[in-house]
Amino acid sequence: MNKNEALTRRGLAFLRSKEALVQNAKKTMAQAHAKRLIAVIKANAYGHGDVWAAKTLYEQLAVHDFAVATVKEALRVRAAFLKEDVQVLLLGVQPAEQAALMAENKIATVAGSFDWLRRAKESLKAEKRQQRLVVHLAVDTGMGRVGAKTEEELASMVDFVRQDESFELGGVMTHFATADDHNQAYYDQQLADFIHLVTDLDIPEKYWHLANSGSALFHADQVPTQTIRVGAALYGFNPADGEYALPIDLEPVGRLVGRIWAVHRLLKGESLSYGATYTAKKDEWVATVPIGYADGWTRRLSGMSVLVNGQREKVLGRVTMDQIVISLPEALPVNTEVTFIGQEGSESISIEDVARYAGTIPHEILTGISDRVPRVDVD
Repeated sequence: MNKNEALTRRGLAFLRSKEALVQNAKKTMAQAHAKRLIAVIKANAYGHGDVWAAKTLYEQLAVHDFAVATVKEALRVRAAFLKEDVQVLLLGVQPAEQAALMAENKIATVAGSFDWLRRAKESLKAEKRQQRLVVHLAVDTGMGRVGAKTEEELASMVDFVRQDESFELGGVMTHFATADDHNQAYYDQQLADFIHLVTDLDIPEKYWHLANSGSALFHADQVPTQTIRVGAALYGFNPADGEYALPIDLEPVGRLVGRIWAVHRLLKGESLSYGATYTAKKDEWVATVPIGYADGWTRRLSGMSVLVNGQREKVLGRVTMDQIVISLPEALPVNTEVTFIGQEGSESISIEDVARYAGTIPHEILTGISDRVPRVDVD
């Protein structure tokens, strides 16, 4: 489906650029002096399409490592690479009872404790799987979610994996809590704790992956970056929400656009949408556009700017499930294009602008764009 077909059928389209994705990956790796990229494509590649992103990076940059969040996501990506030699890695600990399923489908996973490894071994043994399960050992240096906290605990996990034929060591990792804000002391402590633990256990740096987007962009001279594990930067937005300026130019991979499906005159004193929260102070032209919170355009974006013919207009009244009403400078034709995220003429609305208005972060806005919004390639 091309852009015009999507806008004609649905009145809405999320436009995505392979070229932007590839260039963002190249620039981020160069900034971090990285030799290997683990591309984070969880949550449907932050709303852009996980298989689409993986295929693009594999074919154009020879990226062989992709990180997802759930077994369902991992199976979908693995199915797209049945014959290719790629690693699909599950971030976050999964039920140990699914170890056999993961091993059978050549899906690597994070292991967060010695107990998890023990239970995973029982699952593999019960299913009589010959395929080894690739595990990446998690170290909890301050995120507080999962992983070994002491040298003794990590050592027991390393020894267990190295000595048991059911497993193969794929990596050792941690996740930074403050890589994209100014709590430098907390970041430094996490980094020091990780290096202390893995170095004392003689785990070669080729197994380390700890640099997320914030680390790769803002701390490349501090953190080991032979392998980086990056999501946000790939999709072209600043994970620091303005606390740090981007050191490189990143291009947004996605644009969200729609079409006007109805135009009418709102008379002075008339109100619109649920709660009648907007009342016209004078006669004005307004338009209905088929986007709402079921598409990911949350109610918190009531009053947000949109672009029409390169000019800023506003969402009037409350965002509803399937539709919004926007202001118009004059009576415009039905099917006039509306930009919600992206550039139009000299004006632009970034994903950061939208997130800031909604009181959240770009990650939440992008991953909230629902499946009923068609994804359309622009290149």
